[in-house]
Amino acid sequence: MAEERKIKQRRTKVEKRANPTTDIQPMALQPAFSYFITAKIGEGIRDRTRDDYSNTWRYFTNWLDEENYSVKYVHEITTEICRNYIHYLTVEAPKFKGHKYIQNDHGKGLSAATINMRIRALKVAFNFWQKEGFVRKNPMDNVRCQKVDEDKIESFTDEQVEALLGACDQRTYVGFRDYVFQWTLLDTAMRMNELLSLKPEDIDMKTRSVTLEARFSKNRRARIIPLSADTIKLLLELIDENKNHFPHAEKVFLSCYGDEVKDTQMNKRLKYYGDITGVGKEIRSTAHTWRHTAARNYILNGGDPYTLMRLLGHSSIHMTRRYVQMTADDVRIKHEQFSPVRKFRKRLR
Repeated sequence: MAEERKIKQRRTKVEKRANPTTDIQPMALQPAFSYFITAKIGEGIRDRTRDDYSNTWRYFTNWLDEENYSVKYVHEITTEICRNYIHYLTVEAPKFKGHKYIQNDHGKGLSAATINMRIRALKVAFNFWQKEGFVRKNPMDNVRCQKVDEDKIESFTDEQVEALLGACDQRTYVGFRDYVFQWTLLDTAMRMNELLSLKPEDIDMKTRSVTLEARFSKNRRARIIPLSADTIKLLLELIDENKNHFPHAEKVFLSCYGDEVKDTQMNKRLKYYGDITGVGKEIRSTAHTWRHTAARNYILNGGDPYTLMRLLGHSSIHMTRRYVQMTADDVRIKHEQFSPVRKFRKRLR
């Protein structure tokens, strides 16, 4: 009798078994945050990001105490608690609470931009704790950011630009410095901290450009920013002034004592010009408004959005689009110049 041949049989289907659950490691609120922020600093986050994380956690834990939530460990924070906190920020939180200089009642309910910043910070923290085994599930997973109206970003009109520049008393050092600062913002669309970090050696006279180091850029990418001939002349004149009065200074924009100018100081100066010209009653006089003004005028003067994206230091054209908000007059003038009916007008008549 012949030996029976082996027949390959279909293997019995075995359902995939989930990994065995393990108990999480209980971690109290403050030690958990200290562990989180230490890890993030090790990853190289900027000081401003570190401060944002710290402030968000402080606001959140203070609210937990005020609402008498008996929460000791981070894994005890639920999605319901997080949603209640977002509701509080949206409806009940006093504006400018705990502000150093603003003490008056300004109403309740924070802006969507501020709330979204806190939502993102909490998402990052809980996601970190989940990976570290301190929480089973991120309670912020299903909490979405609030919708923000992107079309309210304004820029200066031509008349406002002339008023702000004309208000600088160029007979004084500070007035001339402020004039050069605003002019350079308009020419380059640089951010406040980027321009204040400028050193004389960063300016290339041959190529008429500024080399911006990655450590001063928001997205950590170095970029080269062209300068107009008029801007080069003004910057050189300011640098010569600095050499005469403050020969050991390293930056281009200095205080009247030769110290580096901080962003808070320059913000006050920009606001001052907005106040004395009346422009501040119509629109915020800030470096960010100058940046939007530069972007808008770049496009109106014939520039393309992709080159503008490089100048602004953006990583996506979507962000650049937010910076180019045309007024009704801008649209009307461009429509008059480029409407398709123009080329048919004479033919049909």
